[in-house]
Amino acid sequence: MKGFFYRLFRAIIRLIARPSLTGADNLPAAAGDGVADTEVVYVLLNRALTDVIMLDLVTTDHEIVSPLTALEDDSFRENSRFFCLYRSKGGRMTMSTHSERMLRLLDAPAALKQRTVLIPVSVFWGRAMSAEGSVLKNLTSEHWAVTGRFKRLLNLLINRRNIFVHTGRPIALHEVAAGDQKIAVRRTARLLRVRLRQQRINALGPDFSHRRTMLNQVVESRQVREAIDGEVADGAKRHKSERRALKYARTIASDMSHPTIRVLASLLRWFWTKIYNGLEVTGLDQVEEVGATHSLVYVPSHRSHLDYLLLSYLLYYRGFMIPHIAAGDNLNVPILGPLLRRGGAFFMRRSFRDDPLYAAVFNEYLYQVYRRGHCVEFFPEGGRTRTGRLLPAKMGLLKMTVDHQQRGLPKPLALVPVYLGYEKLVEASSYLSELRGADKKKESLLDVFRNLKLIRQNFGQVSVNIGKPIKLDEWLAEQAACVEAGDQLPALGREVLQRINECANVNAVNLVALVTLATPKVAIEEVRLAAQIDCYQRLLTALHPTNAIAVCTDAPGEVISYVEQLGLLHRDDEAFGPVLGHDPFTAVLMTWYRNNVVHVLALPSLVACMLVKRRRSISASRLREMVSTVYPYLAQELSCNPSLDGFDACLEAMVEAGLLVREDGQYASPDRAASANLQLSLLANLVSQTLERMFIVIHQLSEGAADCEELRSKSQVIAQKMSRLYGINAPEFADARLFDQFIESLMAKGMLSADAEQGLTYDPGIDQVLRAAEFVIDPEIRHGVLSASNLTHH
Repeated sequence: MKGFFYRLFRAIIRLIARPSLTGADNLPAAAGDGVADTEVVYVLLNRALTDVIMLDLVTTDHEIVSPLTALEDDSFRENSRFFCLYRSKGGRMTMSTHSERMLRLLDAPAALKQRTVLIPVSVFWGRAMSAEGSVLKNLTSEHWAVTGRFKRLLNLLINRRNIFVHTGRPIALHEVAAGDQKIAVRRTARLLRVRLRQQRINALGPDFSHRRTMLNQVVESRQVREAIDGEVADGAKRHKSERRALKYARTIASDMSHPTIRVLASLLRWFWTKIYNGLEVTGLDQVEEVGATHSLVYVPSHRSHLDYLLLSYLLYYRGFMIPHIAAGDNLNVPILGPLLRRGGAFFMRRSFRDDPLYAAVFNEYLYQVYRRGHCVEFFPEGGRTRTGRLLPAKMGLLKMTVDHQQRGLPKPLALVPVYLGYEKLVEASSYLSELRGADKKKESLLDVFRNLKLIRQNFGQVSVNIGKPIKLDEWLAEQAACVEAGDQLPALGREVLQRINECANVNAVNLVALVTLATPKVAIEEVRLAAQIDCYQRLLTALHPTNAIAVCTDAPGEVISYVEQLGLLHRDDEAFGPVLGHDPFTAVLMTWYRNNVVHVLALPSLVACMLVKRRRSISASRLREMVSTVYPYLAQELSCNPSLDGFDACLEAMVEAGLLVREDGQYASPDRAASANLQLSLLANLVSQTLERMFIVIHQLSEGAADCEELRSKSQVIAQKMSRLYGINAPEFADARLFDQFIESLMAKGMLSADAEQGLTYDPGIDQVLRAAEFVIDPEIRHGVLSASNLTHH
């Protein structure tokens, strides 16, 4: 009879509910392949028939071993492979007695325990951030109270498409079952209880007090009271300052609403399917692992207004807590602002240095969010990049985050780097105008949705790659011994940007842009384009064997065809064969896609620059010495690791790819008539413009400059002239920020110093760099810089 009723209820629920599975990556491959090497046992928190049915449904849909499948060995058999931690006793859920199946598993034969894993499973019937709100909201969404039968019935009817089954990280049975039986039972139950609780925290967020209570706590905090006292001392009336502080808090704070999030998630799913071929996310296993011990702070790259929405959307549908997102107050406009606020956004001014009370309220609000254990998201660059490169990190929110970590939190913070890669940018038209010199338009998320023609365009795929988290408590402890206190924040900013770039995704558009923009006329024969793409794919695979950087593995011909379909590559059929390139407008836009990923080939490109024009071979040690002179500055500009630990592997990969010739420990470029030499030249061109810009600064420095401002100004003028006369297809070539960054790097490394009387003085090593430039900088460019410098001085 039990079997009959189970099948009946399962059939009814199958008609009504559409549960989703999250955390499938945590399941052993053998479980899904039907291989007997790994046995899976599911662990549920509460004894509930509907939870078992939901687990049964999703495992069946995904062809994963069912919880109702028998678990058996030569001398051991269980009719099913799941058990519940909490058992019903007198109408209450209790752990006064342990599951009999768990006890039998802990006493199973050693061979079975060795190949068995326990999978903690949580079933969420709707997801709300807390138990606050209306009666209907409490009855129809998951929160921290144990879910009852009546509520599950309502959920089944109302949340039928909003039921999530999450499978957590596996626990090896033989590890928890080791030792004394009684100790093993307590150890297993405790570990499972912690894991299941953490799953609920990761998915639902911590328990929050009412928003109004939290805002009152912010206003009553010591930091805000001191700011109010400061205004009173300056003549302000206390009650007015207090009202203003509360108004600031209301303006800043988010007001998460699960019904709003559900509606937004449905609308976004429709929108994504209309404009994108797919959304890919990798690295979520790291989020789950570090989330067990740390509160998460997502720090993504900022390339599009859609960044705000993409990460939250993907986290939501993968069963993770939605972050509170720091948004500029330019987005806090009627209709849009309240919608974003209820979706998790909290708003901040671009600058609040002149308003100590606002600064105190915002700082305290962020601390309260961190203290409660909720995850947060902010963009370390501050604004969207217009050139495709990561912008230097802004210190504001990073400083607050570090201060709050040092102030003390129940759980330490972990910064989670996120790389967002687009094959075709929604804001491409506005970026193109700005890249060509137009004034920067005021940012607005509404701009993305105003043009309904978007849904009739193909914007390719979006990749969201999550990198290695920075555990802030451990990082600060390590840095305290080797970095001065004043240098910690800049070092943290650089580390965050490097971690973002270390999880980059090199897609088809990136591959094409890396090749075509390195050619003199932004055009190349199809056969040579395919060969260069294949060369880069092999080179990147060899340089990044751990797959931290994802590389498009499609055949070169498929890559070319795909980019043509996106409308970013133009084909001309000539008598000698097809020629592929870009029109002038698209060529400028493609620099954005190239700059996204140029850092992944920065080191081999610099090596190529050192050798492609050199006639004599050179030893590895001498080549390394030459590279070490320039690479730290290049790495800082491109936000990649300045270490040369991978130098030997780089040389080996270039030899294997046929880009270098090695003989008796000496390295040289291939014969000039060989196709490999052309490939080496194209590779060298990736960073050649950056080196040319650096050469302009160094040459101007050798000519003399009164101060850094004059040095930057003269260098920028020459760069603009060179860009115009020599057709340098890189809008960032004359970017004032890049000149300032390079000059600051020279000063930080002691190569440049400023004196009130003598002006700028430089290290003698600068003269050596100028002499070495003869082997690296194109003679025509070098002559143009020298001529332009003479005209500037005259």
